[in-house]
Amino acid sequence: MKGGLILCLVGCGDDTSTTIVDPGDLSPPLGLQSVTGDTQVKLLWWCSNFDDDLLGYKVYYAEGDFAGGPLEELPGTFTVRDSLPMNAPCNQQVTMDITGLTNGTTYSFLVVAVKDSWNEISHTSNVVSDTPRRESALTVTLYAKQEDATLAGYELSDFTVVDCSDLDVDYNTGDGDGDIMCERFNPGAGTRAWIDGINGAFVQDLGFMDNWDDADAAPPSGYAGAGHSVEALVGHVYAVWTVDDYYGKIRVMDIDHDYEWIKIKAAFQPQAGSVELGN
Repeated sequence: MKGGLILCLVGCGDDTSTTIVDPGDLSPPLGLQSVTGDTQVKLLWWCSNFDDDLLGYKVYYAEGDFAGGPLEELPGTFTVRDSLPMNAPCNQQVTMDITGLTNGTTYSFLVVAVKDSWNEISHTSNVVSDTPRRESALTVTLYAKQEDATLAGYELSDFTVVDCSDLDVDYNTGDGDGDIMCERFNPGAGTRAWIDGINGAFVQDLGFMDNWDDADAAPPSGYAGAGHSVEALVGHVYAVWTVDDYYGKIRVMDIDHDYEWIKIKAAFQPQAGSVELGN
């Protein structure tokens, strides 16, 4: 990263005797944002400090959703998580990965600027909340049901391929496993690969994305119902809404020339009802 930033662990200065100073003396971080990851959250903010006394930034966090505007005082429920040394002048966007978080747990974060041996801090940034989610480590191949039904389905909660040989007319498997399935058929405009929701899951094509983190949240509507096909397209990201109110997303990485299989990667939010999938 530009500016020679060095990450240090908690303990850059004594956090037990901080004093909040006026913004005219120490500007707070601006525009704090978060990007959802697997057991981690990436924080981004703008620094705008030209005081030679600037030492860096502290990140505070708390479990729960406390998102809101900047604060004049540091909430007592927040504790310091990490520190980031930085020298003035500072006029750039800063990024910092907060790792070791629990997937499915909601956290709130705020950032303050620090000077005077890490004992004087600015007013806070805005507070952001985020819920880390699981992400598949590997790309998986799903075969079209017409090619190999035993390898056609996929369960997002544990990233496993499921057998769709016993799929009924309502697109339910006998054991209820699986959220999506790959099919191959000709709707009248040529043979294509398709993605279906199964076992009551809904699917929505969110469009082509170079970075699937751009699919930051599952939409509240616009899904194709279970058993209704959505065309599989390379580079497109799809939101999946399961019958028990969990959300996930997949990205089509590759499609066989003869549409016998598709390759996908997936992410799954283990907190029921949470739509947070990206940033």
